[in-house]
Amino acid sequence: MHVYRTIYDAIGPFLLVLITIVGIRLLSYWRSFIFHRDSYRQIELVSTDDIRRLSLPFVKIQITTRGSAGSTEVILRGIRNVQNLASEDPQMYREVLSVEVVTESHTQAAQIKRAFARHPISVTSLVIPAEYETPNRTRLKARGLHFAVEQRRAGWNEKGGKTWIVHYDEESVMLPGELRKLLKVLVSTQHQVLEGPIHYPLEYLKTSALCRSMEANRPIGCFECRRVMESGVPFHLHGSNLVVDEAFENELGWDFGCLDGEPFVAEDYVFGMRAYLAAGSGAFGWHGCVMLEQPPFSYRSAFNQRYRWIFGVLQGLTWVRRSPTFSTLPRRVRARLVLGTFYRITTFALGAIIGATTLVFAPLFLFGSLNSLVTSQPFYLSPLVTLWLAGVGALWLGSVFIGAWYNVSEAGLTARQRCDQLALAVGIAPVAGVLESFAGFWALLTWCSGRRTVEWQPTPKTLVADTHERGKAERDLAAV
Repeated sequence: MHVYRTIYDAIGPFLLVLITIVGIRLLSYWRSFIFHRDSYRQIELVSTDDIRRLSLPFVKIQITTRGSAGSTEVILRGIRNVQNLASEDPQMYREVLSVEVVTESHTQAAQIKRAFARHPISVTSLVIPAEYETPNRTRLKARGLHFAVEQRRAGWNEKGGKTWIVHYDEESVMLPGELRKLLKVLVSTQHQVLEGPIHYPLEYLKTSALCRSMEANRPIGCFECRRVMESGVPFHLHGSNLVVDEAFENELGWDFGCLDGEPFVAEDYVFGMRAYLAAGSGAFGWHGCVMLEQPPFSYRSAFNQRYRWIFGVLQGLTWVRRSPTFSTLPRRVRARLVLGTFYRITTFALGAIIGATTLVFAPLFLFGSLNSLVTSQPFYLSPLVTLWLAGVGALWLGSVFIGAWYNVSEAGLTARQRCDQLALAVGIAPVAGVLESFAGFWALLTWCSGRRTVEWQPTPKTLVADTHERGKAERDLAAV
């Protein structure tokens, strides 16, 4: 019994502090979910008849891609849903909607052009020249985004009126109903940068069960995104379902350069901070129209994705602190931006420590409790601590359940399949949570150790592409 008590005294307070830090963030998720659920998603149905009565702005759907293996297939899927909307009134939607694909692949550009040559909505491709460099030598995705900005500044696809850019990832899909809602929102909004929720039902059963459980954390996180965007302080920004006033995007651009010679891997976060420094909190808003995407197909892909998120935000945070404009902000605002962002990074990374420690500590607590029944020696937590720990656990598992529900409800599954997938996502959440958070923990550890070299590879968009990437990585490892 003494051994159990000693271990408890050593680990318990440490674990309680970490759980409390994460628990506070979970409470903010649930506060948003309970009290602001109506503003999370546009619920009111908008028909094409409703759209006809509005004075619509121009909307350009932009898909920025490297043209990697498998990307064309998913890009076509996203564009088809735009064309499905256009089929409801080809003449009207042709006048206000267009699709722009910014790619590094001539082959991909030609394939997309052929696929939609006879469709009502204009689909154009912009091929980034291999020799193209931005003035600040920006690289990776931001390079392509800035190339499009430079072309627009020169008059490419100019519409001559209020125009919005809707940023898609390669695999992004907005169903016609959500696109109609978005058009209605953009008629009257006064903001310049807006976002909406993202759910992850596409290719759902083709992905690994581990990735499905990991992805259940993301929809509930969008309740925090809503609060962040409506408060106008961009602690984070996701690059898809990002809607930006074209004139504002052309003014800012995406030419961030590099950080100590290394390219930025979270260009969305840097853009958000740049927008905040340029226009303040009033620039940001929440449109509430849902975009659909797909989970990574393997844990390796999911790990690399999460690693890039945290590493990229750390890059962006360093960049913004070095910005001359940042130093002119009030001290309270600077502290809120830095500490708020770092708090979100830390809580994500702490999940690995909490989960791994709990997996070890829970059996010890169980054995100690059973032993106390035999020896009549007390071994327990105080009622308040027990209640708090149980509450945080319930909040966390509840958030996984809600996120999984959002994902499976739009995945085209039967009722039985939805129930099975919900149970699976929640059942393996303890393991999935630790493995997911480990990517963030490793990124934070790598950054703090001073190793800041960037390696960037887009997340494979098809099962075949993912299998190929895994095989290549295994062969490279074997060669070493």
